[in-house]
Amino acid sequence: MRRWIWTMVAALSVACGSTPERPPEDTEAAAPADTVRRPVPGLPPAALSPGVTPAEMEAKVAQFAPVELGFDASLLDAEQRIVARKLVEASRLLDEIFLLQVWRDNPAYADKVAAAEGAGMDAARVYYAIMYGPWDRLEDDQPFLLVGPKPPGAGYYPRGATRAEIESWIEEHPDDREAFTSYYTVIVRTRDGELRAIPYSEAYADRLKKAAALLREAADHAGNASLSEFLRERAEAFETNDYLASEIAWINLEGNLIEPTIGPYEVYEDALMGWKAAFESFVTIKDPEASAELEILVSRLPELEAALPMDEIYKDLDKSFASPLSVVDVIYTAGDTRAGVQTLAFNLPNDPRITQEHGTKKVMLRNVIDAKFEKILAPIGERVLVASLVDDLGARAFTTFVVMHELAHGLGPRLVHGTDTRVSVALGPAYSAIEEAKADVVGVLSLAKLSDDGLYSAEFERQVYVSSVASLFRCVRFGTGEAHGKGCAVQMNALLDAGALAVDEGGRFAIDFSRIPGAYRDLASRLLAIEATGDAEAARALLEAMGSLPEAGEAALGRLDDVPVDIRPIYTVEETMEGW
Repeated sequence: MRRWIWTMVAALSVACGSTPERPPEDTEAAAPADTVRRPVPGLPPAALSPGVTPAEMEAKVAQFAPVELGFDASLLDAEQRIVARKLVEASRLLDEIFLLQVWRDNPAYADKVAAAEGAGMDAARVYYAIMYGPWDRLEDDQPFLLVGPKPPGAGYYPRGATRAEIESWIEEHPDDREAFTSYYTVIVRTRDGELRAIPYSEAYADRLKKAAALLREAADHAGNASLSEFLRERAEAFETNDYLASEIAWINLEGNLIEPTIGPYEVYEDALMGWKAAFESFVTIKDPEASAELEILVSRLPELEAALPMDEIYKDLDKSFASPLSVVDVIYTAGDTRAGVQTLAFNLPNDPRITQEHGTKKVMLRNVIDAKFEKILAPIGERVLVASLVDDLGARAFTTFVVMHELAHGLGPRLVHGTDTRVSVALGPAYSAIEEAKADVVGVLSLAKLSDDGLYSAEFERQVYVSSVASLFRCVRFGTGEAHGKGCAVQMNALLDAGALAVDEGGRFAIDFSRIPGAYRDLASRLLAIEATGDAEAARALLEAMGSLPEAGEAALGRLDDVPVDIRPIYTVEETMEGW
């Protein structure tokens, strides 16, 4: 093994408190300067940023409403309880890896924060845990502690690396393209100034090997053959960096009560290139009956693809529309999904090698959706919508909108037309916001079409429009520096420009139901064309022009000060496990 690879592994391990044995054959002298993570003498003090008062720090914490997410432990037999325990233990290891992916100095600085005294620091410690670092994800990653700006490359790239530098390196070294653009590598700079791609399986070897062992132990007790296969394949992937077989095994889970989703998935944290996947974990319990009720939406995906408002040459009616759908209750999460705003649902995997042939799976987190509707969406609607629309807010319409958003991720282009280039690679850091906006508007249009086809009533369609508009105000509170928030700002601006939304004298929003279908259709057409052609310049221009909140939206948010921005989950499984 090259010394620079070993140094990366050793340094990351030391940062979180464990040190792998040094390989005796490791004799090269070219260790990467950027990856030596011993305690940094110049690491900033753990103190509030200038202008952040203790009272403001307390207010930041108050934005997240504590919610207990429990489960019926009696559903699990003795063997299944072992599986759940092993999955939670593996999830905690991925939590540590994600902290390093956010910022390589995270563990060292977290120690300083834990020991710091002074006004506001108790709240800062809580907020640090919520944000997985010292940057406020609701405020475009502004630091609330004395650390300066967040590196756009997070912990995935060398200090000071720029997009131009990465692109230039790939242009000059085309053989490195596949490794550099891989979801599953970190980029480091060696002491001689060269860039290198290191597989996650080596960069995070200590934790991934332990996690793999836990997954294999869980597989021994799984009982369900498909679950056992997935756990073993994922354990293998952690050690080999080849995730293909395990992603297919995850899609094919069936007959299982425990539904785990564990590994590197979303690329939101990579604001430099938009390529690198962050580790996360969901440990859930599946409701087969509720899942079956929503399968009818999956059966309609081919006709929804055919109805997309885009040029016919860009539609791929031959791709797989297989899309298993699981309705689950969350019992534990870790990593990327637990940082800041909590996930309602997800559509995975993202790798087009898999999605083109095998489709994707959608997972709805029912207890999280219910908690957010009750504590957040309903109160938001009461404050920002005209009174005549408030009664149209309903939990069923909101849940169905969330489901269709996830299904819509599987509609439209995954590869740039006529190439084998992923849309995410072509659009770079603009991709996540464009894709989230696309999933929203295509999801609404799809439900409107299904309503026209008689699957839903006109009344339900109206409720979907109202829920989708109310949800815009929910997600822009995440900050327009975050992909979902920016995507929602784009939608709000587009609907206002088209006259589909109007603001009354009191600053409340009304919907013109004669205009809103066309407004969604026009925006969907624009977003789909950007993705189909891989037009990064058009994506950047759209986000620059429409990715900030309009004045009326800012004013409406001012009436939401007493409404939580999101929930802060408290997982009872941690306490329950003590009695197992």
